[in-house]
Amino acid sequence: MYVSVEVITMLATAATLLVAIISGFGWMINRMDARFAAQDVKYEARFDRIDARFERIDARFERIDERFERIDERFDRIDERFREVQLEITEVKIAVARLEGPTPRLLSAR
Repeated sequence: MYVSVEVITMLATAATLLVAIISGFGWMINRMDARFAAQDVKYEARFDRIDARFERIDARFERIDERFERIDERFDRIDERFREVQLEITEVKIAVARLEGPTPRLLSAR
């Protein structure tokens, strides 16, 4: 079978073009991976700074929560004192009512 030089040249050109396209895609993917890796490093550093900032804010919130707990305990103690005062006032009212006697009526009972 006779194959002309033009056909061999076309086949060689097609094979070379195929290799060039495959290697071009490989080069592009390799370059994109390097860029993505660089961006990952950049964003990781940024996220680490933001995470550190959030940790400081969380520590502040924990301190504020502790202060609120102390204030809440104070409110509980004050509520207990108010209950004691309320009971004492009720006892004083009863004692005053006993001293005053029953309320006078318009008509006296026989």
